[in-house]
Amino acid sequence: MTADPTLATIPAATVADAAVAALCAACEERDLAQEVRGVDSLPEREIQAILETGFQVADLHPLREVRFPHRAGEPIRSVGTRCDLVLRPEDVPLDLGDEMDDADDANDGGPGLFDDVTPPPPARLDPERAFWLEVKTGSACRDLGEAGDLATLPKRTVVDLARLAHAKRLRHAAALVVAFGLDEETLARDAHALDRHAAEQGLPTLGAVVRTFPITDRHGNAAGLVAVIPVGRG
Repeated sequence: MTADPTLATIPAATVADAAVAALCAACEERDLAQEVRGVDSLPEREIQAILETGFQVADLHPLREVRFPHRAGEPIRSVGTRCDLVLRPEDVPLDLGDEMDDADDANDGGPGLFDDVTPPPPARLDPERAFWLEVKTGSACRDLGEAGDLATLPKRTVVDLARLAHAKRLRHAAALVVAFGLDEETLARDAHALDRHAAEQGLPTLGAVVRTFPITDRHGNAAGLVAVIPVGRG
């Protein structure tokens, strides 16, 4: 059977590999600059910025802070639950069903007699073809505690997985966990345990894609982890 091209999206493994490449590059840059603080002590928003750059390099066309489709029609654009990162298989706008934009276009009076004819708007991407990511970070040993407590990471991740599992018009979604700890083996084991815990909570997880990598030990962390935990759709 031929796959439906309208449902083609980005594999979770591709997301994980791009995230690891971005984090490793950021770690190496800090090592070369002999920075006092490592990536493992950065706040979550700065780690998101590193990930965004890596996804751009990998041609995954990232967008940050995108409102979920079922909230896109809010009358005030600053209102609505937002997703941390959205990856797109092609660089076109997302079709979030925002009737406000369509109404504005319909009421602009159209081109005048001597105006240039406005080209048609670009095609929009169905949200079901995009990959929606909620990012959660945690660090076992931190200098300022800005990266988030590793002990609370499972609870925070499960909350995001539940939000993604129940969001409308999302076919491909995952929690992207970035964690730092004492060693790679422990981090990987904990990531798979988190995936099993989410499934035991009734969430439709599809199996974590786990990657680990060594980092320079500045505050007691010697390893990093990226885990992409996709959720299924009913």
